[in-house]
Amino acid sequence: MPWSGYRLLWLGCLAALPWTLTNAAQEAPGTLTLDESSVTARRREEAPQDVPIPISVLYGDQLDAAGLHRLQDIQQRVPGLLVSGHDARFAGVGLRGFGATAYNDGLEGSVGTYVDGVYQARQGMAFTELMDIERIEVLRGPQGTLFGKNTTAGALSIITRAPTFEPEADLEASYGEHGLREYRGVVSGPLRDDVLAGRLNVFNSSVDGSVHNLQDGRRLGDADSQGLRGQLLWTPNPGFSARLIADHAEQNEAGNVLLANHYSAQTRQRAKFVGYPLAEPAPYQREARIDAPGHPQTLQNGVSLELNQDVNEAMRLTSITAYRDWEYRATRDGDSTALSVAASDTALGHRQFSQEWRLSGTAGSSVDYVVGLYYLRQQLDRKIDVAFGKDAAPWFVGDQLDALKKRYGIAFTAPDQVPAMLLEGARQRYDGEQKGDSRALFGQVSWRPIDPLELTAGLRYSQERKDGWVSRDVSNLAPLNGLPPVFQAGGQLLRGIALGGGYYREDSIEENNVSSLLSASYRFNDAMMGYVSGSRGYKAGGINFDVVGPFTAPTFEPERATSLELGLKTRFWEDRAMLDLAVYQTDVDNYQALTYSPPTSQFAPPLRDNLINVGKVRLRGIELDSAWQLRPQLTWRLGLAWSDARYRSFPNAPCPPASGQWTCDLSGDRLYNAPQWSLSSGLDHSHPQAHGLEAYSGIDYSFRTGYYGTLEGGEGSYQPSYGLTNLRLGLRSQDRAWEVEGWVRNVFDRQYITAVYSLLGAGDYGVMTGSERTLGTTVRLRY
Repeated sequence: MPWSGYRLLWLGCLAALPWTLTNAAQEAPGTLTLDESSVTARRREEAPQDVPIPISVLYGDQLDAAGLHRLQDIQQRVPGLLVSGHDARFAGVGLRGFGATAYNDGLEGSVGTYVDGVYQARQGMAFTELMDIERIEVLRGPQGTLFGKNTTAGALSIITRAPTFEPEADLEASYGEHGLREYRGVVSGPLRDDVLAGRLNVFNSSVDGSVHNLQDGRRLGDADSQGLRGQLLWTPNPGFSARLIADHAEQNEAGNVLLANHYSAQTRQRAKFVGYPLAEPAPYQREARIDAPGHPQTLQNGVSLELNQDVNEAMRLTSITAYRDWEYRATRDGDSTALSVAASDTALGHRQFSQEWRLSGTAGSSVDYVVGLYYLRQQLDRKIDVAFGKDAAPWFVGDQLDALKKRYGIAFTAPDQVPAMLLEGARQRYDGEQKGDSRALFGQVSWRPIDPLELTAGLRYSQERKDGWVSRDVSNLAPLNGLPPVFQAGGQLLRGIALGGGYYREDSIEENNVSSLLSASYRFNDAMMGYVSGSRGYKAGGINFDVVGPFTAPTFEPERATSLELGLKTRFWEDRAMLDLAVYQTDVDNYQALTYSPPTSQFAPPLRDNLINVGKVRLRGIELDSAWQLRPQLTWRLGLAWSDARYRSFPNAPCPPASGQWTCDLSGDRLYNAPQWSLSSGLDHSHPQAHGLEAYSGIDYSFRTGYYGTLEGGEGSYQPSYGLTNLRLGLRSQDRAWEVEGWVRNVFDRQYITAVYSLLGAGDYGVMTGSERTLGTTVRLRY
């Protein structure tokens, strides 16, 4: 739709808005209550207000109405949730300022993501369209008993809509600025009487990139994705059900690029020597100059089978069997310049199989229980090819001029004096494989000795084993025989700096762990419940899936979190308001993090992407979740989180790159990727019109304070605070059979950063900028 079309749509919606709000103010309050709902956070259906866990629930209808269809968008609705990553390989998810680190392929997330009960072993698996969602349950704090696998910071449980025995269909099309096109469709209904039902949903979305490549004039950042999910639900009798789910998704990003936010002195020296005009960082201009734009692509498939058998009226046996595979492929400009220095081609392949059995039920009227067994088998294969171009040799020499002259007597004064053949055509090949086996036995019991009091205890015994290897080969090197001896020695040195040598390492770990939960909740009356809980979570150690030097261990230790929670859940104001309040402290031992390690020699560069364990981390905070039914057609939600996340003991931390030293004591400093304040709020309003119509509107606002995006906190890695406002106005039939909506995202065109990463070396940072203001319209049809 051209700009004039969007403007006319918005003028019409805005003209109707004052009339709608004026009439809403004249309505009588009447009898108002908040909608009832249920969750399965404890593997049984219950109201969120009855669950003694800090939990936020996002319902699919609300997400669809707000146009939130990606995990990266969900953080706008959940204070304390942080989702970062410019593509699926670099995905990171954190809760309460804890867990959003994901550079090294050997690192698993601290926030476990589950889709229909199936654990997603790589966080990037969730970086696809959230298709046909019933609800998302965000569980804060260690969930070490029932979820267990990598939930030291919390868990995201995504539940999709199941097939229905009543026919239904839902079609949606969205069009917006910057080439935004989104199409979604769902059809569901019976296939055989009341015994077999099916459901199929599909999506296709695309958007134009916003970055201009000054090198060739092309636009960078175009993205498109497609996917589908098919389901069958078989219920041959009231006591048995089988749900088969198969899904497929693809993502393509043509020219994905990180925009420079800071260049180190090393990079500036190199650029000066080769005569390259290194522009001053200005990421919000959305301009880059690169010769090899990246092309990340992901492909994933999955199938799962959930069986439920009611043994009797008080006992149910559940089995979930699942297989998933995930493929990632990306080409990247290794130097982020228009020079022909280095380009990489990365291929990752992940496969996993999981099986879970659960027996759940009640014993009498006062005991609920869940016991189960869990198994996960996963394998990751990695191949990375790096090719070096004609500018590589002078580029890597550029910051070593004084050292080369002093040690070898080689004095370069111009880049053409450096023989290009020293590196041109050379190739690095990184290979690796990692296999993992996870087994667990778990159980949880809730007992109500008296009616208002519930005591819950849980244990989970886990076994983890990981085996892996990593290698590096260097090939296609031109012979140095024809060069003078001094250049031969210098050439070998240069190749050692830029390429390294042959490398091979095998590692394995094997661990056993017991996680636990103990909580007590007391219902003061029908509308108020208080709780206190203590939990212990665990995330297995792993293999540093990269080349490591003498300053970094080849494996890293398991991460353990111990948390104490105090909470209050209440409904008041004649059941028109809900408020949840939680106060917590979590102590983390051996927090798994990633940073750079010192160079191994005067000439060698620092090693990036190495995993380390932070000795002790402490998280303290307060969280508030609330919903208010202000009038019959007017609701308000407000969520607020304050987090004080700090290193308690980190005397051997890496320093900011420009500090002139390698080791600093960060004990007492704030944790990275940990905003202190975050807020989410929104108003939704509807008003009946004549002729069976209904006007509606909504405004959403989210805010978070600034934080460092890397552990070392170098200049250029800070992400400033920002707030986003989204607005929507629409008209629909009162039975919701159709609706037409105009919307604007990032109303005030706020400039902000969503992720920060290391680029060329220690001290060079690139950022992913947030989306610009976007106007659009959405049409929905339902049957």
